[in-house]
Amino acid sequence: MSRAMETAFGSDKTIPVTPRMALLFNGLSVAAVALATLLPMGAAAYWLFVDATEVRTMVGLGPELLVDITMGQRIAAAIVALLTVLPLAWGFARLRTCLKSFAEGRPFALDGIAGLRGFATGGMLAALAQLVSPTLMGLVLTWTAAAGHRQLVVLIDSDMLLLAMFAGTIAAVAWAMEKAAAIAEENSQFI
Repeated sequence: MSRAMETAFGSDKTIPVTPRMALLFNGLSVAAVALATLLPMGAAAYWLFVDATEVRTMVGLGPELLVDITMGQRIAAAIVALLTVLPLAWGFARLRTCLKSFAEGRPFALDGIAGLRGFATGGMLAALAQLVSPTLMGLVLTWTAAAGHRQLVVLIDSDMLLLAMFAGTIAAVAWAMEKAAAIAEENSQFI
């Protein structure tokens, strides 16, 4: 392996990063932190303040069957939403570490790779949470519905499958990066 490749792969080695790329990585890092912060707050706020008419439209029940949404239902819906969003928010927070390593010219640093792996794990957990979330949300939102109109929802959609596939692909890339860094480190010991 050439000396230039060893420099590029070692976890404590750096490679030159153009200011434009560093700006991009730092901007993505800020966006990841913003999403990690705003997603849970937005999900909770939405369910605490959503209009009852909008909820009736979501579940397909008229005002005579679903008179109002109680504060207990709103809190329970916010908790269900948070259980779906928090893994993804955690993944975005972990992605920040990876992007910071990229901006510093250390794309194969072990902490950066761990951050990428954490992002993949957060995405996979969010996809799994999306599998059970519609069922829980349907039960929560129709809990006060007229007798015989409570709903049990089972939903598997392309968004959940796409998120799971994306997270799996990112996990594979993180695994390959970790192996490449280990091989480069091992090769640098022979020279």
